[in-house]
Amino acid sequence: MILTFDIGNGSIVMCCVEEGKRRARFTLSSDKERKADEYSVLMELLARRAGIDLGAVTGAIIASVVPRLTAVISDAVEKCAGCRALVVGPGVKSGLNIRMDDPTELGGDLVAAAVAALERFRLPCILVDMGTATAVGVLDAKGSYVGGLICPGVALSLESLSQNGSLLSDIPLETPRHVIGKSTRDSMQSGLIYGAAAMLDGIITRIETELGAEATVAVTGQGAEYIVPHMHRSANLLIDDDLIMRGLWRIYQKNNGK
Repeated sequence: MILTFDIGNGSIVMCCVEEGKRRARFTLSSDKERKADEYSVLMELLARRAGIDLGAVTGAIIASVVPRLTAVISDAVEKCAGCRALVVGPGVKSGLNIRMDDPTELGGDLVAAAVAALERFRLPCILVDMGTATAVGVLDAKGSYVGGLICPGVALSLESLSQNGSLLSDIPLETPRHVIGKSTRDSMQSGLIYGAAAMLDGIITRIETELGAEATVAVTGQGAEYIVPHMHRSANLLIDDDLIMRGLWRIYQKNNGK
């Protein structure tokens, strides 16, 4: 069994994976002030509650877009599981052909998602990871990662509106009954939910035009449940909550001779 970690700006997703299948999944807050000892205790408590023995862990792998937390989580893993974590980045074998100006700029989460997509989905493929930011990556017909785009996620947009709009209060992220809002609350929710859905519909269409082909669209991330049902092409989207975990498992195998 190995541990996989997807460290984002808002949360850390930790999975216990055995033979490529998830046994347990936990979500921790991305607290830059929290120490390795604290994260180690949290990992042990969560694993114990799920009936997982961290003593059976043989390895770990991390994809991170928060450099400050990468070392902290690595230390925490060593403390609670007794193994060194592999960090996705330069020098780590992924098998992914990255055709970007600087391949090292590509986040480990998108590398992992692309590796999993290559094994699971028809090409070309558009990857949408909906977290603090909504990151979109593109695999062409040959399986090369050719680039993508990044825009604010729904939760981040909501936070920005609430903090910077004097008359815009903090509201829950819920789907309004109508696109045309009848109150400030409804108008904000409509703009966030339907606006994000329309944006992704438009972005996917533009990417397919640039590729010159219809693409498979795979969506992952915590924001997917709010947005995907309201996209015009929702019936044709593939939602995989474990996409990054699957890619991390595969990368771990590639780097351990399996």
